Amino acid sequence: MAFHDRPYYGSGGSGGSGGGDWAMRILRFLNWSAPIGTYFGVRVRVHITFIILLIIELLVQGNPMWTLRWGALLFLSVLLHEFGHVFGCRSVGGSATDILMWPLGGLASVAPPRRPWPEFVTVACGPLVNVVLAAACALTLWIGWEGKVVSFNPLRLWDHAYYSGIPGFIQDAFVVNYILLLFNLILVFYPFDGGRLIQIALWTRLGYDRSMQIATSVGMLGAVGIGLFGLATNRSLLLLIGVFGFITCYQQKKHMAHFTGGYGGGYGGGEDWSRPAQREGFFARMRRARAERAAERKAQQQSTANAEIDRILKKVSEHGLQSLTDKEKRTLQQATEDKRAG
Repeated sequence: MAFHDRPYYGSGGSGGSGGGDWAMRILRFLNWSAPIGTYFGVRVRVHITFIILLIIELLVQGNPMWTLRWGALLFLSVLLHEFGHVFGCRSVGGSATDILMWPLGGLASVAPPRRPWPEFVTVACGPLVNVVLAAACALTLWIGWEGKVVSFNPLRLWDHAYYSGIPGFIQDAFVVNYILLLFNLILVFYPFDGGRLIQIALWTRLGYDRSMQIATSVGMLGAVGIGLFGLATNRSLLLLIGVFGFITCYQQKKHMAHFTGGYGGGYGGGEDWSRPAQREGFFARMRRARAERAAERKAQQQSTANAEIDRILKKVSEHGLQSLTDKEKRTLQQATEDKRAG
């Protein structure tokens, strides 16, 4: 039974208090994302939680221009990182249609051919974009501004100096991309890029089934560790990363168990095998639920329209065509045109 088919869904029905309807409205609001355009055939959307957190940061921070500057650099760098995944996927014959920007980064909907090498290229091209951007920023400062240099020590990124003006903006762009690169590669557990690269390396030796079993198990442990560290140090972002990583790994385990009947069968190292083209995770389920709700609304609207047409036809039968109002005549005419077009 779908969620919206359950008796406590919505405020209608006997004994309904309306609480379920409010809960679903809140859930739909928190699942909403704003499209900001289609680029290179990829639709880009921004999740509502990203917008909410940006507004909170602007209100809390004492320097809104500083927040906007770093927010814009981070947003653009993450978006280019996701386009790296997109173009990497397409370069090996895969498809990519959607990018979702949200508080923990970006999510590119990519479907590369189900073999180790295409998956490796797809994953590696994301961090590669940050390598290119960070290197370009460092070289631009060194060549264009009298040998200004950057620090590669992640704990002391402003060891040399904090530049102002255009050099300062380029320095900030270097820092953002350098941190994104380290972040994606240091978190060597699934589903982050570093962990996915390790899973692909294991895939070539152990087969997909066994490699994913190991990657998701290690990923759940790593996510718990990150979450506990974030909780202990009062860093909510790390806690959210841990929760997201754990949920993703858990869902992937459930998916594998469903489609392969558990992990006992296994596949030989490097063997190409067929599995569903799309693994339905958390956001895929959200999109499916949204589509189901849209279909339900459309069916309800159609039912209401049909009832209105029946009422108008009954009125014509009883009182003649001259009894119709202008609005009823337009409704009847539109229904006739729609039926002819269909």
